[in-house]
Amino acid sequence: MMRRISAILFLLIHILLKNADAYRNTSLLCLIHTATPSHETRAHTILRTWAPRCDEFLFFTDSQMSPEIPHVYWPELHTRDHSWEKIRKVFNYVAEKYPRKFDWYLRADDDAYIVVDNLRAFLSKHSPNVPHYFGYRWNYFSEQGYADGGAYVLSKPTVEAFNRVMKNNELCPDFHRAEEDQEISKCLAAVGIYPEDTRDENGSERFHHFHPTEQLEMYNDAFARRFAYYTPLKGVKNFSPSMISFHHISPYEMRILDYVFYKFKRRKPTSFALK
Repeated sequence: MMRRISAILFLLIHILLKNADAYRNTSLLCLIHTATPSHETRAHTILRTWAPRCDEFLFFTDSQMSPEIPHVYWPELHTRDHSWEKIRKVFNYVAEKYPRKFDWYLRADDDAYIVVDNLRAFLSKHSPNVPHYFGYRWNYFSEQGYADGGAYVLSKPTVEAFNRVMKNNELCPDFHRAEEDQEISKCLAAVGIYPEDTRDENGSERFHHFHPTEQLEMYNDAFARRFAYYTPLKGVKNFSPSMISFHHISPYEMRILDYVFYKFKRRKPTSFALK
């Protein structure tokens, strides 16, 4: 545990928080995938850390949550093998039944921590009126790879395109599968939408699949060297100062991240900035 916390604190020195108020010109809906065992742990922590920084957020799960929490649930889809079916349902729900339309749609796991301010800054450089598909990019399964399911972002036209292609069972079949991130990439590729490069100007990653302790050593990992779309950089160079997402983060670690970003760092905004 201490090694994990130490890695997180070390990386926080490297990460710069953008000014969210400067990037409020587009709207963001955050879709958070959770399950009954995590309602009072992971989901509870997200609710009290990064989720409220989205314009709106919606948990999607397999059982009812507290009525004051925005959520939708499908009791019949209660295992990890139902993930692909849940993704199809939630994007259909936000397209056809959700009362408001958004420029951008983030889909995140309940063990992901999202630096929403940095996400807004990144999205401000892209038009929400054309198809975009952002996330950590793997180089297998689908033509031109796929965006990892820990956290990925779709623009409004991409959500619309996904809902259209879902109706074609040959191009986008509906079945039991856990790896929804791979399946959605295949459906989007069928209509010419592919993951894009989300690295910064130095080639450092903004979205991450692994825990920071693992990500620091990713350049040594045989699987990552073979299947990452972009060759992992060594150590801290693999982390962009404009980091957007961490993955495999415990509720305790989420609270540490949130405290350092939004309480401790604001008292001394330049103390840890690397030049």
